[in-house]
Amino acid sequence: MELQNAIQQPIEVLLQEIELENQIRNLLDDTQIYFDYNVVPNLNGQYPLIKLDLITINKEHNHKFLFHSNQGGAKMSILQEMIIYIDEYKKQQETYSIEWADIKIPNRIESSWFKGNDIFDILNKFYYTKEKSQFKIFKIKLMPEA
Repeated sequence: MELQNAIQQPIEVLLQEIELENQIRNLLDDTQIYFDYNVVPNLNGQYPLIKLDLITINKEHNHKFLFHSNQGGAKMSILQEMIIYIDEYKKQQETYSIEWADIKIPNRIESSWFKGNDIFDILNKFYYTKEKSQFKIFKIKLMPEA
């Protein structure tokens, strides 16, 4: 299996991928999101995998957080799995609030909301691509179900 970039893909495939990305955007309402695709080694086989990190971007405090990651052999199936995840996560995962500050701006306390399986899942999403020592977490609170 030879990896192909977008220009080598049939136009129908590209349009289907765009449609799936748009479905994800619609499912997440007004959230600013970025689709970060990477090729990663496949430890169980010979062909590399495609990894999608779905990133949320908060324009108020200019930070990005991991929403969810998944990986597979084809972009289309990864996007379809992400849609299923989004449908299910709204029903099954807990909501947490985190009060935190960037140590460069210590007097400004931010509040961010996350959904996850547990506190460790939430911390992974919060610290995605961040240096832990650059942030101070004041409080993590499990929010009651609405």
